[in-house]
Amino acid sequence: MVFIPEELLRIARICYQCGECTGSCPLRRVSKFNPRDILYELATRGIDDDIMRWRWQCLICENCYNVCPQGVDFPSLIMELRSNEHEPVSEDLVAHRVLSQIAYFMTRFDKGVPVDFKGETDDNSEYGYFPGCLDYLDLFMDVGVNFHEIGDYALMLLNRIGIKPKLLDLKCCGHDVLFQGNLKVFQQLVSYNERKIKELGIKKLIVSCAEGYLMFRRYYKLEGVEVIHIAELLSERLHFPDAERVHNHAIKVAYHDPCALKRYKLYEEPRKAIKNSGAKLVELAHTRDSALCCGVSGMMNCNDTAKALRVLRLAEAEAKDVDILITTCPKCLSHFNCLKHEHEQGSESNYKFEIMDLVVFLGRLARQELTEADKNRR
Repeated sequence: MVFIPEELLRIARICYQCGECTGSCPLRRVSKFNPRDILYELATRGIDDDIMRWRWQCLICENCYNVCPQGVDFPSLIMELRSNEHEPVSEDLVAHRVLSQIAYFMTRFDKGVPVDFKGETDDNSEYGYFPGCLDYLDLFMDVGVNFHEIGDYALMLLNRIGIKPKLLDLKCCGHDVLFQGNLKVFQQLVSYNERKIKELGIKKLIVSCAEGYLMFRRYYKLEGVEVIHIAELLSERLHFPDAERVHNHAIKVAYHDPCALKRYKLYEEPRKAIKNSGAKLVELAHTRDSALCCGVSGMMNCNDTAKALRVLRLAEAEAKDVDILITTCPKCLSHFNCLKHEHEQGSESNYKFEIMDLVVFLGRLARQELTEADKNRR
């Protein structure tokens, strides 16, 4: 029997079974997952085998929490159900287990993630940029994506807006191991990273990864440190000349809201950064609080159900006839491109649009602008 804090049980019991959660749940579209039923069972009968099974299926996408009129924090209930150190997720449910194993090995060695990125840095800066596990994704995710360039472009854009950050070789933020119920490894990663950030004197921690943003803001205790997603900075400080904005308006894009940014409703900043470039931004059928998930949360359940969700999401982009689908989560980038790559290799119709990270999109536009300026000077 898993112990559930009384406060969370109290929250479950205020559910009046309106069904808004189930209606908003992306997983419900492609499976029998039912948040309302889980809350009812938990509040009236306690924990049973069905609840223990369903706890690993939830995407923690935040949609149910965003629409609940009673404020029932279903994602937190699920995370509590997963937090039994003696019963972590079955390895059969974990895709790309090597990434979780790397997080574990990091707890055994005094070494963080690779930070070999191009750009100007300052070891005395109050700004610190943590790229996340980009290079490990390059090693183990063969989906036609250059993850390393996210870090290169992030640093280039930060330089462009006048920031020379300290590059932070922290350890993995711990997102996947936490979502997989491995509290011991997660707490070891947090302890090291909190200590390292304090020792380096970082006051403003910049991340370009949606999951990193969620982890550092919600699950870390970083007293005196402001956690900033790079989109927040770029939306205010990155500007393009009028001529480039007119040129870029020929590019039609849509933005996919990652689940990890929903808790803090970081919706408008990425959109503003895109609009500032001059690109034509169109909205998908489901956005912001109701955005559909890429289907793989915490690197678990990469299966036909998850694929069905990706098909639904990419169909929304296809319906808008976009040139590029943009996101701010390397995992979403990976999973969407995996489906796109699968289509290109098979007999199914190809998706005609590109899928890329926000900083790569903006960085390529800025680099093109610089190239054109060089040509004009000649």
